[in-house]
Amino acid sequence: MLNHDKRYVLQLPVLKKTYGEKLKTVLKAGEEFLLVPYGNHVRGAKFIDDSHLIDEQLTKSIDAVCRQVNGFFYGRMDVRYNTWEELREGKKFSIIELNGAGSEPTHMYDPKHSVFFAWKEIIRHWNILFKVSRMNHHPLERPYMKTSTGMQMFKENAAYLKLITEK
Repeated sequence: MLNHDKRYVLQLPVLKKTYGEKLKTVLKAGEEFLLVPYGNHVRGAKFIDDSHLIDEQLTKSIDAVCRQVNGFFYGRMDVRYNTWEELREGKKFSIIELNGAGSEPTHMYDPKHSVFFAWKEIIRHWNILFKVSRMNHHPLERPYMKTSTGMQMFKENAAYLKLITEK
């Protein structure tokens, strides 16, 4: 069945290498077999925008966690959770990855969204980042990043991308 889904078919070579003959196993009704324990674009993950579910309780719970990370003022957390209600209450969830201010708002990759929605979200993301930076700069006297530092980061990222795509 994996070869019938465009998200999975590109993963077949890696999955065959990882699981071999196990991929041919027919599961019993209700039985599950976890092929990949985490998702990303490269592994065919589907990103779903559930931002309409954000409410004051969730915001307070996530903010309480973020305040424990020194120097983390804006970014994205990739989380795993059991139920939405538990996540809202800040219970029984795990932070898989903590991404800084330069990370993408991944909800924009939901297939129901257009490229125009994605562009709008990137602009919104950068506007929020600008406001957070200003709030930290003036009253807290945190310095702005120098243009030269930002340019160096772009160069290092370009070099890294070149390195990993050459392999």
